[in-house]
Amino acid sequence: MQQVERIPTINKGFKNKWHYYVYDALIAIVGSLMITGIIYFSHLYPRISDIMIIQLIWIIVLAIWRSRYAAIVASLAAFLSFNYFLLPPLYSLWLADPAQWVTLFVFLITAIVTGQLAGSIRQRAEVERENEHELRILYELMRVYNTTDDFDTQLDIIALSTQRVFSSLGVQECAILVPDQHGNLQAMADAPIRVDEFVPNAEELSRAQMVFNTGNRSVLVDEHAPQTLVHFIPLKSARRELCVLYLRVVNGVSWLANAEAMQIALKDEDPHAEFFWTYLEQISSLIERSLLRQKILSS
Repeated sequence: MQQVERIPTINKGFKNKWHYYVYDALIAIVGSLMITGIIYFSHLYPRISDIMIIQLIWIIVLAIWRSRYAAIVASLAAFLSFNYFLLPPLYSLWLADPAQWVTLFVFLITAIVTGQLAGSIRQRAEVERENEHELRILYELMRVYNTTDDFDTQLDIIALSTQRVFSSLGVQECAILVPDQHGNLQAMADAPIRVDEFVPNAEELSRAQMVFNTGNRSVLVDEHAPQTLVHFIPLKSARRELCVLYLRVVNGVSWLANAEAMQIALKDEDPHAEFFWTYLEQISSLIERSLLRQKILSS
């Protein structure tokens, strides 16, 4: 199972978007104020009339390094700080010369447009890197899965890989519950590797059986740990339900809170949510293949 460790994990990013916005805003504001402070204390303006180009360079760097949002915040911070500290009357946002208003607004519009263009280039490159990363996850999963023809080992590989890939999103445990010849679910594989055999409790087993029978996923809140959710997701082929995927999620991302949050994330085209379902479709196909091969061998 050491080969599973070669499978990459999903890039975590920020769990909450407001963390992302606050972090970018702080970087943008502090950077713009520092540049204005250097110009102010070095008395570079008005000796160098085009000194504002330094702010424009910083905005472009910020758009490529961080985001378009950070570039816009930096543009506004540069606009206000330059006005307040460098243009007469000092320490006031009012300008006596109308020509200076024109100059400042031209700078602001140029900075925002340039930041947007540079940010678009960065975003496209980031999407390409993320797509490449996700393709590598699926490729490594297939590669490890194809190293064996043993049914139990293949299920173990899928369970271990699923827990590993989504561990950064809060998935701490994974199990695959497969029906026996009477339709009763049994845990055939689980992750992480443990000494004791994984056995779901009566409530979890009942919920998993309901999910398998109805084909509708469900989420169970662990009464002993409010931050822990247990997801029961039916894995299906085109004709029937194959098994139930058991995921224990601790302090997970917001879209793993319930089925409704998942649907909203998919509607909003959240890349992690979209890949999550793409991954589930892939492992459903692999499990169907394993079950079919096992049926052929047993007959």
